[in-house]
Amino acid sequence: MTKKTNEGLADLADVAERDHEVQMARSDLYKLAKYSIKLHEMLKNVSEAEGIEGWQQAKITKAADYISSVYHSLDYDMNMESVKVAEDAKPKRHIKSLSTSEVKSYKGSLASRLAEASGLCLDCGNPSYTTLSEEELDEAHGNSKEYDKCWKGYEKVPGKKRGEKGSCRKK
Repeated sequence: MTKKTNEGLADLADVAERDHEVQMARSDLYKLAKYSIKLHEMLKNVSEAEGIEGWQQAKITKAADYISSVYHSLDYDMNMESVKVAEDAKPKRHIKSLSTSEVKSYKGSLASRLAEASGLCLDCGNPSYTTLSEEELDEAHGNSKEYDKCWKGYEKVPGKKRGEKGSCRKK
C-alpha cells in the first residue's frame, strides 16, 4: 500500500513542478520587463561617447537572444498544433522510369537530330565539330597536346598572361 501512495505522490509532485515552472517563468518575465523598462529609461541619459561597459552590453544582448529564442519556439509550437497536414495531402515525388521502347525512341530521336545538323553551330553559326576531318578532329580534341588548329576563318591568338594558353579569334 505504501508503494501506491509513493507513486501517487511522485505523479502529484511532477504535475506540481510543471505548474510551478509556468508560474515561475511568468514571474521572471514580469521582472525582466520591469527591469528592461527601467534600463531603457536609464540609457536615455547616457551618450554614445560615455557608453556602457562591454560586459553590460554582452549581458543585454544575451538576454535578448535567450528571450527571442524562447518566444519563437513557443510561438511555433502553439501555431503548429492547429496545423496538422495529413500524410495523403503532402506532395509526393514520382520518378518516372522509361520503358525500353521509350528509351530506344529517345535515343533514335537524338541520333536523327544529330544527323540532321548542317555542320554549323546553331548558336553562333560557326563551323561545328561535324565539319572537321578526322585529322583536324584529333588535333583539336581536348586530350591532344597540340592546340594550334583553329576553325576556318579564325586565327590563333597568344594568351594574355605568361604561360597562359592562347585561343582563336575571327580573322
